[in-house]
Amino acid sequence: MAETIGLAIISAVTASATTGAVVGAYAVAGISLSTIVGTTALVGGSLLFQSAFGQQPKQRNETQQSVLNQAMGPRIIVYGRTMVGGSRYLFETRNGALFQGIILSAREIDRIEGYYIGDRKTVTSAGENGGTVQDFPQTGKVYFEPYLGTDDQAAAATLLAQFPGVWTADHRLRGLAHVVVVFFGVKREEQQIVYPQSYATPLRFLVRGAKVWDPTNGAMDPENKASWAWSENAADCILDYLRHRDGMRFARSRIDVPSFIDMHGLCAETVTRKDGSTEPRYRLGGTYALNEAPKDVLARMLSTCDGQLVRGPTGLIGIRGGRFRNPLVNIPTEQIIAADLTQGNDRLDAYNLLKVSYTEPDNFYQPTEIQARQDFASQAQVGVIDSALDLAMVPSWTQAARLAKIKFAKDNPQWRGSTRTTLAALDALDQETARIVFDPLGDADVGPMMDTPCTLTAFGLDAAMTGCTIGFTAISADAYAWNPATEEPPRPALPNAPAPVNIVPTPVNVSVNPSRRTVAGGATAVWGVLSWNADARTDLTAQAQYRVVGSGESGWQPMGIRGDGLSAEVGPLTDGQTYDFRVRWIAGNTPSNWSNIVVLAAIADNTAPGAPSGFVVNGGAGKGTGAFTAPNSANFGSAVLYRGASTDFATAAPVRTLYGSPSQAFDFTDDGLGAGTHRFWVRARNRSGFGDASSTVGPITVTVT
Repeated sequence: MAETIGLAIISAVTASATTGAVVGAYAVAGISLSTIVGTTALVGGSLLFQSAFGQQPKQRNETQQSVLNQAMGPRIIVYGRTMVGGSRYLFETRNGALFQGIILSAREIDRIEGYYIGDRKTVTSAGENGGTVQDFPQTGKVYFEPYLGTDDQAAAATLLAQFPGVWTADHRLRGLAHVVVVFFGVKREEQQIVYPQSYATPLRFLVRGAKVWDPTNGAMDPENKASWAWSENAADCILDYLRHRDGMRFARSRIDVPSFIDMHGLCAETVTRKDGSTEPRYRLGGTYALNEAPKDVLARMLSTCDGQLVRGPTGLIGIRGGRFRNPLVNIPTEQIIAADLTQGNDRLDAYNLLKVSYTEPDNFYQPTEIQARQDFASQAQVGVIDSALDLAMVPSWTQAARLAKIKFAKDNPQWRGSTRTTLAALDALDQETARIVFDPLGDADVGPMMDTPCTLTAFGLDAAMTGCTIGFTAISADAYAWNPATEEPPRPALPNAPAPVNIVPTPVNVSVNPSRRTVAGGATAVWGVLSWNADARTDLTAQAQYRVVGSGESGWQPMGIRGDGLSAEVGPLTDGQTYDFRVRWIAGNTPSNWSNIVVLAAIADNTAPGAPSGFVVNGGAGKGTGAFTAPNSANFGSAVLYRGASTDFATAAPVRTLYGSPSQAFDFTDDGLGAGTHRFWVRARNRSGFGDASSTVGPITVTVT
């Protein structure tokens, strides 16, 4: 009899109290705007919205992929694509099975792309819609029932059926993406195979997160989320966070939407990798918890696109960054009243080795380091000074490398500082960059001390309203240029795929051979015969398949197993076609891995017939006429006539195929020829038509008038 999985543990939150826990944990949505918006004495445009955004993002939350028992766990929101665990709202045994309810996101998600048990993606009967696990060792033993968190979703059907009177139709968990998971009971001797960590067997879910408004898509209504779509465009996700009730809650009227439209286009630009593949310039994927400081969330999101939030002269909140902008305004020496400049970075602040980590999709969305970015010349002078860049929401090593180059250049500029200027510098009020020329000595032979494009980091009016105060950092177009052939670092080593849990052996010594047989009309056809070694186990049955080479996974077709159980055959095969073959063992409902693929070219007859004899050709008006006799070969099937301009047979092309019997006499006419010299050849083929041909007879040269 099946037994309850693991220990009969009772959840700290009972089934009846679970609903209350959900309401308590997920009803609070407020975030105080005062936690991020401060006041400033500076006035004017291009003012950084918050200096904290330029700081290092807070380290990632490593519990993102864990399934936790927390009565009042923080709400989690998902952007882009990532792998998550969740918080249990139910953990109960009933009828020999363990039932779990796991909340993945406190906001509607687009879909669940994968269901993972441990480090293995499972095959489920309903695909992305969950269902029963179809692959070993949890075949038929685990069931997933997903709900995406829509506003109109129904209560979980499984919980209604299993916990009547406790879980009701009102327990809909609207707005909460969640999954009901059932671990069915197994025999005691199978527990370590099916549930290696007992009731705590890890569960993870590959999720496409929130649907967001794309301001470049006219079909989307910014106030109707039903019209929105999933996106990993960094600009779209940042805009959503600024507007959403679980984010900054800014009204659209307070946002410089055109700046986000511009940034959307930049993020969507195609960037080519070293191997020739492409990716969008700036993607974003990851989670944030509603107990995080908004400035930390925004810093993490903005770091995916080198973005900065700015408040322009109109007071609207916009976004900029991610590219080099040629300065449209010059601030010459004549406008500079005073300057506080630093050439390069102070040694205590600068670094010459930048360690970079990002989130690697093929490493189960775990933190992964790329090759550090270094300044070897600086290291030779002052030693190694290191810093770290954690790009928790960046899902690409090449994107991380490009962002690391930008940050390295911005943090180690040629010049940085501030200036006091005349009011003429107000021309740069709404500019991202300006060219600053500072020449305090006025030596024409030496040139100006400083003449470089700069990013404007602060802009304001002095108290007397007689001048401007400008903060700047030198920037070069080289910081944003990218040559993948020379600058792309090697992709980090990825973990080996976990070995499948498989107690069924794979067939060995698999081979395929042709079996040629005479069919109706005396023709020869070929069958494919697949064979493999016997195994000591007696509970194994074989399953064999074949396909045309190049037809893909959908091209596999079953083969008939012979009576010996160690071979299979299929035929007649298409003459001249090439086929793949494979086989696996099955024990009960558990299959082994497929064997290595073996290949067979189906040639029904590979014996060459004799050559034609008596080959003659005569020229005439616009044609050539001739004759020959087929060889006296039992496998003769056809003769092919060739024609060319030179005496080299390699340049000839087939013009007639004549079918017949051994020793048959053939006459032929090849008309429609242009005047001049033509050369003819003939050779015989066997009945297969794909096997060996006879030696070639010819050339015979004729003149056509």
